[in-house]
Parts: sequence; structure tokens; C-alpha cells
Amino acid sequence: MKEIHEILVAPHITEDSTKNMVDPRSGVRQYVFKVAMDASKPEIKAAIEKRFDVKVDSVNTLINRGKMKRVRYVAGKKSNWKKAYITLKAGQKIAELEGV
Repeated sequence: MKEIHEILVAPHITEDSTKNMVDPRSGVRQYVFKVAMDASKPEIKAAIEKRFDVKVDSVNTLINRGKMKRVRYVAGKKSNWKKAYITLKAGQKIAELEGV
């Protein structure tokens, strides 16, 4: 297995991800992380559980396609990157990412 810092790149904290962090009815928490492109769901789950000492219920991943950008007359493309939605079991939370 790869090291934790090779799998988890950074938490992806946006207005939308923090707004949807807690389900008001069930209290289940969901966090969003940028992860390595070659990371699998079991590797992501193991890395989150080991790093933050929580129990993960599910992991959903998606690949964000890089946008086309122009600088003057030259067209370029930003890199693709992978995002993981981590759903924790009821009653679990990551204290380091609360209130950010």
C-alpha cells in the first residue's frame, strides 16, 4: 500500500462542500478530498481511517477534467485531478476540518 501522503493530496474546502458537510436529518457527515489519480477506493478508505481515526461508510470518486485555458495566443490545458467524497458512519466526524 502507498503512504498516506501519496494518496491524500488535500481537503477540498469550498462553499458547496462545507454547506453539504452535515446531513440535517441523519447527522451523517461527508467530506471532500483531492486524492491521487491512481488511488483506488479501498486505498482512500484505509488512508482516511488511519489518518483521522474515524470509520468510513462509503467512498465515491470522480475525475475532474482540466479546463482549456488561453494565454494570449497559446492554448493550454490544466491537469485532470481526482476528487473523493468520504461519507462517515453516524456519530463520526473529523475535528480538524470542522469550522474551517
